[in-house]
Amino acid sequence: MVNTPYGGRLKISFDSKNREKYMEMFKGTAGIIPFVDFFYDSIKISDGSYSPLEGFMGEDEMNSVLKKMELPNGLPWTIPVFLAVSENEATTIRPGDEVPLLDPAGNPYGFIRVETKFHLDKKKIAESVYGTTDVNHPNVEDLVSSYGPISISGKVFLFDYPELPGGSYEIHPADAREEFKKRGWKNIVAYQARNPPHVAHEYLQKVSLEMPGIDGLFIHLVVGRLKKGDYSAGAILDSYDALVKNYHRRERVIVSSLSITMRYAGPRAAVFLAIIRRNFGATHYIVGRDQAGVGNYYEPYAAHRIFSQMDLGIVPIFFMDTFYCRKCESVTSEKVCPHSPDQRIVISQTRIREMLRNGEEIPREIMRPEIVEILKREGSIRK
Repeated sequence: MVNTPYGGRLKISFDSKNREKYMEMFKGTAGIIPFVDFFYDSIKISDGSYSPLEGFMGEDEMNSVLKKMELPNGLPWTIPVFLAVSENEATTIRPGDEVPLLDPAGNPYGFIRVETKFHLDKKKIAESVYGTTDVNHPNVEDLVSSYGPISISGKVFLFDYPELPGGSYEIHPADAREEFKKRGWKNIVAYQARNPPHVAHEYLQKVSLEMPGIDGLFIHLVVGRLKKGDYSAGAILDSYDALVKNYHRRERVIVSSLSITMRYAGPRAAVFLAIIRRNFGATHYIVGRDQAGVGNYYEPYAAHRIFSQMDLGIVPIFFMDTFYCRKCESVTSEKVCPHSPDQRIVISQTRIREMLRNGEEIPREIMRPEIVEILKREGSIRK
């Protein structure tokens, strides 16, 4: 059967029926325009993606996650979810207040019922979550430069879902679960991605689908806020459309977007992303080399090891480094390929982006030609 939500049930706090009542209630009331990271998080809290969370974390909850990688009730959790605001915004906010949350255009879409406010220990967050205080790390740079110093905790309630980068590809956990049931899928393998697919990605997806008992593949694409040099949401979504249309059995695959800010936190992020996919109903989760990593901040297989430390109620499927072998004449991995490294064509997004920028031809052994054509479009790479 479709997997149970993390913590037992989806925590959904969305009430569109009373939208007009809330709009009237908050008319003329000062609100918070959350920084984009927290804007996305508020939506994912409300629709159940972050279950069992019901709001932004308080100080004790955050400290438990930072120190022990678990919620106060002992449930494994690796990424703090908080709402940072400026000193000026925090001045007028008091516990018990119901403060409207405003979208980037200034329109109310929900509110937070304030419980506490506290100073963020940014150094502690950087060291615990990202393993570094180096501002060259994209999330550490955001933490230092873009986040306010005060955090507001409390339950989140939404009465409107604003437009997200994923557009029509964005679905909520309850919708995904309903679709899996409609298709008769009981065992669903989730694939995390934030890049267009090359042939090694396709290999992981198809090998996973071949596993006994797997009914379907859920390709879940992070398209919210990514770092400079990553691909645009349109490029990612269109390239996966091309892959599924031309190279997958369409009845076995669902492609959806996940509009959140990417946490490049290596093993901690891998766990966080797996928890989200369990909330969507996935029973299995693909973990490749250096998942959710950036630069050289994490060991290539650190994400593999962390899954042995905690039970998330989702089955991890581990893959070693994959590449195209000239001798095998196929995509393979170091686990099974007997040939020397000089026979390998290393497939990396960094190299693909360099080739695109330099106008070089990308061979079929690395990426499908239909996808290459999409990535050649103006604006496919974020600046």
